[in-house]
Amino acid sequence: MPQDYKHLPIVKETLTNDRRTRQFNPPKPERGNMQAHGQRLGGNLRDAVANARLQQRSDDSRLVLKIRYSGMFDFTKMIRHGVEFVSQEDKNICIVFASEKGLAEFADHLARLGINDDEMTYRAILEALDGIDNWTKEDRQSWAISTFGLPQTNTFKLDIELWPIQYSQHPERARLIGLFDAWLKEAGISYTDKVNLDSLLMYRVEVNEAQANFLLSHQDVRLVDLPPRTGVDFKSLDLDINDVPLTIPSPLDTSPKICILDSGINTNHPLLKSCIGEAVSFIDGESPEDISGHGTAVAGIAAYGDLEACTASGYWQPSAWIFSGKILKHDAQTGEPVFDVKTIEQTLDSAIQYFLQTYGCKIFNLSIGNLNAPYNNRHVRGMAYILDQLSRKHGILFIVSTGNFTGSTSPPVPVNSWREEYPDYLMNSQSVIIDPAPAMNVLTVGSLAKHTATTTAQRYPEINELCPASEDQPSPFTRHGPSVRGALKPEVVATGGNIATLMRRKDEQWKSVPAGLGVLTLNHNFIGKTLLSEMSGTSFAAPYITYLAARLSSEYPDASANMLRAMLVNHATVPVNCISTFDEAWRNQYRKENGWRELPREVCGYGKIDDDVLYRSSDAAVVLMAEESIENNAHQFFELPLPEDFLRSKRSTRELKVSFAYSPPVRTTRIEYLGTRMFFRLVRGNSLSEVQKHFNHDTQDDHEPVNDSVDGDRRSVSTTIRDKGTVQASTWTFKLLQPNTKWFVVVTRNDRDWGNALCEQKEKYSLVVTVTDHENIEATLYADIQLRLQEMARAREQERERTRLSL
Repeated sequence: MPQDYKHLPIVKETLTNDRRTRQFNPPKPERGNMQAHGQRLGGNLRDAVANARLQQRSDDSRLVLKIRYSGMFDFTKMIRHGVEFVSQEDKNICIVFASEKGLAEFADHLARLGINDDEMTYRAILEALDGIDNWTKEDRQSWAISTFGLPQTNTFKLDIELWPIQYSQHPERARLIGLFDAWLKEAGISYTDKVNLDSLLMYRVEVNEAQANFLLSHQDVRLVDLPPRTGVDFKSLDLDINDVPLTIPSPLDTSPKICILDSGINTNHPLLKSCIGEAVSFIDGESPEDISGHGTAVAGIAAYGDLEACTASGYWQPSAWIFSGKILKHDAQTGEPVFDVKTIEQTLDSAIQYFLQTYGCKIFNLSIGNLNAPYNNRHVRGMAYILDQLSRKHGILFIVSTGNFTGSTSPPVPVNSWREEYPDYLMNSQSVIIDPAPAMNVLTVGSLAKHTATTTAQRYPEINELCPASEDQPSPFTRHGPSVRGALKPEVVATGGNIATLMRRKDEQWKSVPAGLGVLTLNHNFIGKTLLSEMSGTSFAAPYITYLAARLSSEYPDASANMLRAMLVNHATVPVNCISTFDEAWRNQYRKENGWRELPREVCGYGKIDDDVLYRSSDAAVVLMAEESIENNAHQFFELPLPEDFLRSKRSTRELKVSFAYSPPVRTTRIEYLGTRMFFRLVRGNSLSEVQKHFNHDTQDDHEPVNDSVDGDRRSVSTTIRDKGTVQASTWTFKLLQPNTKWFVVVTRNDRDWGNALCEQKEKYSLVVTVTDHENIEATLYADIQLRLQEMARAREQERERTRLSL
């Protein structure tokens, strides 16, 4: 019987390098005659000011302008030209405020450009400007309003975002809120809720069409949106399970605590009642019970993982204590759970704070998504921002689903048939991830198919319904990334179900049939033998990852949220079926047109988690773990304790997999969004002193910088792709190695200028390395690495002693 062992700790070397600096000057735009450039911008400014004065305003002391620019410049120095930076809204667009005095100064500086500008400071900012314009009605329209228009009722609700100037408790923010509240009252507009956070100022208002148009032309308004809708589908099939025991043992007192934020949970379900902690409703006037069934189904998977395996084995043991926060209410007309009238961000924050402070819950599952908020490659807002903030502040692991793509009517996607047009729509612009899936400090989960025979196909031999996807291919309803600046989203995938297409009904092949193709889970309306049901959706892929995270936390109770993310991603691999879903020609074309990004990873991220050595190492596969922190502009080094037998020159397959996770501060007024960047490199060399010279600021003129030591086909994810995320991983596969070579993981931190004030002096991170010897049946890798770690520890202690004696 194979042995299993606790994973091993790895420690960094005492050496910490100052980060190499980038030695290049960003290219300046070619402007030609600077005087003419200044005159053109001056004309832009006059027109923009005239148009701004026509917009609705609650504050007459300043105007809002949209600045278009090229290249790079320091936003904070724009005040030297009379205008105050507010927000970066796109790669080449920012928003500024200007008072009458500031406008005069701005106009004067533009008029002097190219004529009398020798003593003008920060002239490069003016040279970088492409134009000056207004934030228009079209700019303020969300994707949902642009797509669906305003509701066709006498009155309706809208979500309004204002420019988040300063921070939540700043006097200027309070002044803005006071003026806008007064304007709303004067305009006859009432609001039902308000959210005031550092990077988010939102109102939910009740308006008619005329009032909505006032808001769409109000200078303080950043975005106008429709309230969220979930679009969760609840077609389910009850399954007969005679042999399921009705008395289930409770988890240990020390077991992890999972909080399900959803439609509630039916806590008296025979398979849940022994592991329920507390159920609380955050919906006014509703009990914590689950009327829709979504939350109960999610909870079943989070508690037991693969319920098909449980029914086959007859073994039922919950992995964790389950807590329920009801944040969705039942819609009597559709039967689906929907967001409360209150702003969902406020409800989320209240629920998370309650379960964190009352019970210490550190793992939260959110199988919800706002179909009105697809990610547009610009700002992360709404629920995602809340999760990113709380994850960093409290060390919480949030596991969220990508959201379900149920088709589009404008434009039609699919046009005719889910089956015929699969997998094209997986990468359609209509099927991008939705809020909160773009969040950067969470783990986002996409869906894989498993079953391919519908209930009808299992009963009848005729061709009635056929599936687009086969086992381990992306579910037809899963959504694709990326997130901020190209970060991989989702990071991982799990089984979430499949759909089938009607084959015998003319003109109805665009309809989807999920019955019999979903994930086995709990039935909230259990009666007698109907304890279980099956459902399809990314909602039911996410809790499987939550289940794995809870089991991992049980094995390593001191593991941080970053460590859990790094560990889960470290054991993920893109299934072969996911890769073959996209034909080779499409994959090659996509790489060439998208900076060598890999098409399957846009849907599957790092892949499906293999739990063979997720919890325990073995003689042939050893997991190394480190929880560390690093200063800004520094490198840290980890020498990998690779034994001689692993480094043997004899041809055989060996593998190193490195993963890394951190939780940076975030800011919605910046396109970059992350306040600091951290990443790793896997490098080889003869010694630490040799390797560190390639990363040292003091020796950068004499030594070339190094990337990963092994590129090409032997590395699974390139640095340019993985560096964009807050959880990063890559796998290196070797056939030949050199016994005398040492291998190092180098970790680097580099704060953005605007992020300095938000970052800690030492930012925390987690590192995981898995060392695998695939073809050595006599491998003793665990014992060999353990011995190597002891040797390295003694060597470090001897070096410290020599250093002490030399002082």
